[in-house]
Amino acid sequence: MSLLQISQVGNNIPITIFQIRERVTLENFAELEKITKDAYDSGMRSLVVDLSQIPALSSIGVRALVVIHKIVSAGNRNALKVACAQPLICDVLQISGLTQFIELYDTVDEAAASF
Repeated sequence: MSLLQISQVGNNIPITIFQIRERVTLENFAELEKITKDAYDSGMRSLVVDLSQIPALSSIGVRALVVIHKIVSAGNRNALKVACAQPLICDVLQISGLTQFIELYDTVDEAAASF
């Protein structure tokens, strides 16, 4: 299985969806960062990270979201949304303070519609 599946939605505003399909680890963190940088360099400006396929988020997963946020939010502080996070992941994101900078949504469609 690959680390993530990438898709796009939206007509007026192109929105990229990163569905993370494996737990983020030290071994795949750099890959996720490179994919994000490459997508940003190719014009991605609105991103939804779909966490529906992972049951938990480690500290490196939280770090990955921080790095992704920094990459995509260079020109727009509201460029990253997180969707479909399990309740424990939502708790981790709230405790870590990320919800001050990254909005959480129940579904990918809701997250995409918020742009």
